[in-house]
Amino acid sequence: MIPRTLFGRAALVIAVVSIAFQLFVIAVIGGFALLPLGGQATDDFAALMVGVARDWRSAAPATRPALQQRIGELHRLQVQDPPAATDSFTRALPYFWLLEAALSRRSGEAVRLRASRAGDGARWYWADLPAEGGRVQVGFPASRVAVQPSLALLTILLIGALVTLLTSTRLARWLIAPLSQLTAALPRIGRGQRPEPLREDGPTELAALAREFNRLGEQVEELLANRTTLLAGVSHDLRTPLARLQLALGMLSEKPAPDLVERALRDVEAMNALIARCLELGRDFAESESREVDLCGMLVEIAGEFAHAGVPIHGHRGERCRIRVRPLALRRILWNLVDNAVRYGGGRPVDIEHGIGGGRIEVRVLDRGPGIAEEEREAVFRPFYRGEPSRSSRTGGSGLGLAIARQLAEANGWTVSLRAREGGGTIAAVGLPLHEATA
Repeated sequence: MIPRTLFGRAALVIAVVSIAFQLFVIAVIGGFALLPLGGQATDDFAALMVGVARDWRSAAPATRPALQQRIGELHRLQVQDPPAATDSFTRALPYFWLLEAALSRRSGEAVRLRASRAGDGARWYWADLPAEGGRVQVGFPASRVAVQPSLALLTILLIGALVTLLTSTRLARWLIAPLSQLTAALPRIGRGQRPEPLREDGPTELAALAREFNRLGEQVEELLANRTTLLAGVSHDLRTPLARLQLALGMLSEKPAPDLVERALRDVEAMNALIARCLELGRDFAESESREVDLCGMLVEIAGEFAHAGVPIHGHRGERCRIRVRPLALRRILWNLVDNAVRYGGGRPVDIEHGIGGGRIEVRVLDRGPGIAEEEREAVFRPFYRGEPSRSSRTGGSGLGLAIARQLAEANGWTVSLRAREGGGTIAAVGLPLHEATA
């Protein structure tokens, strides 16, 4: 039965392939080396045994004792004359089959080996061979065939299979362990919880997977925190105008006044603007398709929308203007950055430029406002964060512009950053991978 787990299947595949390769190697060694060598050796031994039988039959009875001694000393063979009782035995080694075949060819008739025990307990093997009208029983000790290549190959196969199973199990566990940890951590991501960081070591692919998963966990945690902050901020910012509306309605019921009506209308307009920003954020995040757009044309359109603000906006054409992006997301980011530059630039001109460098295309919005302190450049990307004095609530900002820009950029694999401008002011930059740009 095939295992259902990735660990079991990986271990099984490695073990089966390794054992199959060992069997193939053994078959090749046996077929091309051991069997030919064994056949040659047994043929030579069969010729010796048949020759001993013929010499024995042709020797005079008086010389046979000396011949028996010489045969034993030179060839480790014995002749039993008359033949002694022997038994059949199980031929576990291919050597016996090869020797019987060689003896049959040499003697011209079928020969079967038989076995017996000597007085000292040694095991002997005997062949009843024809010679000059009679038969001679020639035997050899078991120690003469002590070399057992088949047993050696079987031992190699068994030990190799055991080592292969242990190694494949350890290797599969080592490779699958990070995936098992990832599988255990994914449900926490689904529940909106940040799992324990995975170890970013091991093979390059697994380390990259762990690194990306840890980054995903951080992003999920940050998105959830931003969502919580966004909901809390929206609730807070709506509560204030609602309280003023309630107070104004109460006062209007007693004494109508035009200024109270105007104030109530401003509060309603502020609430509508805040709700619109939240709806726009959801729409921009829902955009899924990329399109080729004219970046320069998009910047001209955005600059035209701020013509009523009374702040000059100067554009500088870069090297490339055709890019493939999610246009709603990019437009929202750029609009928010220009809005911040116009709002907090002190009425001085705003410059927009873009260019290529470091494998990225970068769009920069430059203002001449009071700037942002270095320690606050990351804090201003948090929802509803307002610094003092340049980003006070008195300027009319909702505190969502930069937060929306950063979240949209991260969702698309872009970057949004702030840095100081030489001579005073701030540079807000959007970076996109260069491969998204077209000529």
